[in-house]
Amino acid sequence: MTVYSKIKCDIQNDHYQEGEKIPSLRNLASTHQCSLETIKKALHLLIEENLLYSKDRSGYYVLQKTHTIPEISKNGVIDFTSSKANCITFPYSEFQWCLKKATENYKEEFFRYGKSQGLPELIQTLQSWFSTQQLYVKKENLFITTGIQQALFILSRLTFPNKKNQILIEMPTYHLMLDLLKLENLPFLTIDRNAQGIDWEKLEFYFKEHSIKFFYTTTRLSSPLGLSYSESEKKKLVQLAQKYDVYIIEDDYLADYVTDSTNQPLHFYDTSEHVIYLKSFSKIMFPGLRIGACLLPSQLVSSFQQYRALLEIDSAMFSQAALNLYIKSGLFDQHIKQTQLLQEKRNQAFIQASQNYRDLKLFNTDNFKSSKAFLTLPSIISPSSFEKELINQQIKLDDMNRHFLNNTSNKQNVYGLELFNVNTEQIETGLAKIVDVYESIQNK
Repeated sequence: MTVYSKIKCDIQNDHYQEGEKIPSLRNLASTHQCSLETIKKALHLLIEENLLYSKDRSGYYVLQKTHTIPEISKNGVIDFTSSKANCITFPYSEFQWCLKKATENYKEEFFRYGKSQGLPELIQTLQSWFSTQQLYVKKENLFITTGIQQALFILSRLTFPNKKNQILIEMPTYHLMLDLLKLENLPFLTIDRNAQGIDWEKLEFYFKEHSIKFFYTTTRLSSPLGLSYSESEKKKLVQLAQKYDVYIIEDDYLADYVTDSTNQPLHFYDTSEHVIYLKSFSKIMFPGLRIGACLLPSQLVSSFQQYRALLEIDSAMFSQAALNLYIKSGLFDQHIKQTQLLQEKRNQAFIQASQNYRDLKLFNTDNFKSSKAFLTLPSIISPSSFEKELINQQIKLDDMNRHFLNNTSNKQNVYGLELFNVNTEQIETGLAKIVDVYESIQNK
């Protein structure tokens, strides 16, 4: 499966051109350091996927590629609201293999209750994998949860070692975190975060003068604006957390879309065990997987485990077993690499297209990192008129209202652009139409 995935990646990235003969079986076996039988099996899978075809006594050739077009483009709509996993480009064959092997390898475990911390084999695999992402954690501090929402629910209910009771969140923020706080009637404060950054004096004031239990933040590719703290800001944040004994929940749900290798997680800078790191596997794969990972400070392990065991004895054993094989085989890293290559093309298309309209100061480009962007309307432009014209032009932008509190004054002037499921042509055309709508309203 690893060989299959690498050859498939070479085909999709045009290392082998349409109609081109790929290297011989012996050359491929030598390159990938495996047997001829392994190569034959890998090529057979590629033939089944209509990526290769064979010619008797000649070899294997690359079929004409079918360029996948997102479903959203079929009706002429350019949709900048979709942030779901792309069902078209997901490598079904690889994961199906992992599901099949999981059924064979763990068939006895499926009939027993597992451990509330998670499948031990997956814990071991993730500990090793996280270290390659500059995240270092003990096995006993790593928990598997049913998605990140479950981890957030438990953490919001726990009594922390600092004995504080208020929660601080960014504004705008992840809408489900906002919903959780309101539903549970938990005391919380907000602090603005925008393209100019965060008010550090105000943040320190909150940490010092209020009973802040934890600060919830999406440090890299924030929800919903796609902003990222700089290295110096991350260091400053962990220093403040240590100084005032405030915990930081780092929700890194878009970690796999971070294309800048120097953009390290906040957890990397934490030396006092004040950062709780959350990782989602649903975003890069598919929502139905429902697996999240939580890296806890030692002080929280016991109480978190008690809550976890109470809420759920085990977490989707079948999915955990398949994910374990998917990561161990190297297929997960291959999928991330392939996804990032596709995303990088979209990112570059957005940067290049937005440069044409830099003077308008409409799109956030100076702080754009990857995948998520936003535009800000001047106060003189009517949001309702703007939205009405966008509908006429078949453009969908992400509604930011759900990410703000109801009493936030500027929420209607900010619109999100999700770049996960639009191609480069759609990005260029979409931005041009947005600007046309903006200028037509401005000139009225």
